[in-house]
Amino acid sequence: MIANAKPRPLIRAIALLAAAMTLPLLYVGGSVTTYKVGMAVPDWPTTFHENMFTYNFWRAPFGVQVEHVHRLYGAAVGLATLVLSVALLAFEPRRWLKVLGVVALVAVSGQGYLGGLRVNLNSTVLAAVHGCVGQAFFGLLVAICVFAGSDWNTAEGRTGDPANIRSRAMIGLWMIYGQILAGSWLRHFATPTALWVHSALAVVVVIYSGWLTRVVKAHRAEVPRLVGPARLLSVVAGIQILLGVVALVLLWPLDGTARPVPALQAAIRTGHQTNGALLFAVSIVLTLRSFRHHVGVTAEAPDRLAKSAALDLEAIS
Repeated sequence: MIANAKPRPLIRAIALLAAAMTLPLLYVGGSVTTYKVGMAVPDWPTTFHENMFTYNFWRAPFGVQVEHVHRLYGAAVGLATLVLSVALLAFEPRRWLKVLGVVALVAVSGQGYLGGLRVNLNSTVLAAVHGCVGQAFFGLLVAICVFAGSDWNTAEGRTGDPANIRSRAMIGLWMIYGQILAGSWLRHFATPTALWVHSALAVVVVIYSGWLTRVVKAHRAEVPRLVGPARLLSVVAGIQILLGVVALVLLWPLDGTARPVPALQAAIRTGHQTNGALLFAVSIVLTLRSFRHHVGVTAEAPDRLAKSAALDLEAIS
């Protein structure tokens, strides 16, 4: 099936555009949470009972502007996803990727409805769920970009995976998304428990990402296509922990007292959330590439397994 697939630059370009548009949307949506203006516009799908697309928000208060831009930008991402879905249905030969395009369209539609339901019910819980689903949707678009790229459009065979990088990358991927869930818990409810869980998971994710990168680099000759994403994983994880520490310092003390949010603090806090989405995206690329280019170790390759164990010990030491 892979041998018969041909690269389709237009589909990949549309997929990349949709994913690139979604990342800033996560920042804008995160700004709504940072500034606590999720209910600045109390109705949906209208804006103060006017058509959302014709409402003049330029002279509105700052909170209304942030929330309204979030809605408009979300509609733009929905349109980009619609174009991607149509392109996949019209030109993509692989049925499973066509289905994935439809799933993306359903997901972005559901995400928009979830955001509206959060407003109509004035629900902080739904706001947290809305943020987590938005991150998952971004991950889905990143996966489609990988599937539409050269990795899945070549007849290149798969080689062994003596370092078991596929499973290790998958574990890291789920750890990072778990950290996203914990971050949403902290941002929306700001409880001491949420802070400690989020902080502990952050340390685990950074250590694990660094270790995984070292393992991949130790096997660079056998997994050359994984070296780039693995290195980027460590870099983005390092930036993430730095932003998190700075955000924590700026927020301290966390005593529940409402305070104004200066622009710099808002940028760091929201940037921390958005960089988490980048970390999630890099982890998805690493995981998918590991499954595309490598297979599990078989009983016929004990020498490769022994070599892998020795290299792992060297990487850890």
